[in-house]
Amino acid sequence: MLRWDLQRFAQEKTEKATPQRRRDARREGRIARSADVTAAAALLGALLSERIWAPSLWDQLQGMMTVHLGHLHPQELDALTVAHLMRAGALDLALFTAPVLLAAVALAAAAGFAQAGWLFVPKLLLPDLKRVSPVSGLRRIFSGQTLWQLCRSLLKVAAAVALAWSVLQGAGAALANLGMLQPTQMVPWTSSMAFRLALWISAAFALLAVADYAVERFRYERSLRMSRDELREELRRTEGDPLVRSRLRQRARQLAMRRMIQDVRKADVVVTNPTHYAVALRYDARSMAAPTVVGKGQGVWAQRIRDEAREAGVPVLENPPLARTLYRTVEVGAQIPPELYRAVAEVLAYAYRLTGRLPHTRAEGVKA
Repeated sequence: MLRWDLQRFAQEKTEKATPQRRRDARREGRIARSADVTAAAALLGALLSERIWAPSLWDQLQGMMTVHLGHLHPQELDALTVAHLMRAGALDLALFTAPVLLAAVALAAAAGFAQAGWLFVPKLLLPDLKRVSPVSGLRRIFSGQTLWQLCRSLLKVAAAVALAWSVLQGAGAALANLGMLQPTQMVPWTSSMAFRLALWISAAFALLAVADYAVERFRYERSLRMSRDELREELRRTEGDPLVRSRLRQRARQLAMRRMIQDVRKADVVVTNPTHYAVALRYDARSMAAPTVVGKGQGVWAQRIRDEAREAGVPVLENPPLARTLYRTVEVGAQIPPELYRAVAEVLAYAYRLTGRLPHTRAEGVKA
C-alpha cells in the first residue's frame, strides 16, 4: 500500500503569488527586468535620431573642420596648437552628437521605466558578501540563468554575422566599384550601408530582447510561487487567524440574532409556515410608511421566534404562502413591497382584533 506524504505536497510551491508577496518582492528590488530591452531601446533611439540628425551633423562637422583647420599653416602645428585643437574639436563634437546621445538615453530610460516603474531600493547599493562568496559564484556560473545568458550572447553574435553577410553580399557589386568613387560619393554610400546594417542588427537585438524579457518574466513568476503553508501563514499575518475571524463572525451573528429576538417581542404579529419559517412584522403609522420585517428565521430560529412571540403576547398566525414570500424577498429591517400590502394588512387587522389593541394610524397608512 502506497503512503502519501501530504506534508511534502504542502511544501511544494504550486500557488500563485499573492499581492502582498509581490509588494514585498518589489520592495526588495526583485522585479522582472531584462537589460537587453534597455540596450535595444538605446541602440534604436541612437540610430533613428542619427538618421534624422545626420544631414545637419555632417554640415556642422564640415564647418567645424573649416573653422579649426582652414586657416592653419604647417609651421603653426606645434604641440600646444594640436592640444588646443583637440580640446575644441572634442567639445564641438560632443555638442553636435548630444541629440543622438540624449535620444538614446531617453529611450533607454523609458524602456527601464516600462519594465520596473519608479523603483529605488537603497539597500541594493550596500555591499553584499553573498556576491563575493566563492560558493555563490560557482552556483551562478553553473546556473540555468548563466546558460541562458551564454545562449543569448551566441545568438546575438550569430544574428549580427548573418545579417552583415546578407547585407554585404547583396551589395557585392557596389563594393567592388567602391574604389572608383569620389570621396564625396563614397561617404554617403558607406554611411547609408552602415545605417542599414545597424538597423537590421538593432531589429534582431530587439527581438532577442523581447524573448529575454519573456524568459525573465517566467523566472520571476516562478520564483514568487508559494507553498500552501506559506500562503496560509501570509493570510494569517495579513487577515488574522482564520479561527479568530470565524469566532468573531459567529459572535457578530449571535449579537444580531439577540437584537432581532428583542425586536420580535415588540412586533405586532408573527406569520409562520407553520414550522419552517417565521416572520415578525411591526407597523407604526407615525414612523413607518409600510409594515416592516423586524425578525425572521428558519428551522430552529423560527421556533425561537414563535416562542418569544407567544411569551410576549404577540399573535402567531399561520399563513404559509405569505410567510415564505416574506422570508425570501424582504430582509430584516426592510419594509414590505407594495404588492404585499393587502395580504399583510389583512394579517395585521386580524391580529389587532385578537389582541384588542388599536394601531397607531395616519391618513396615508396601509389600506386593507
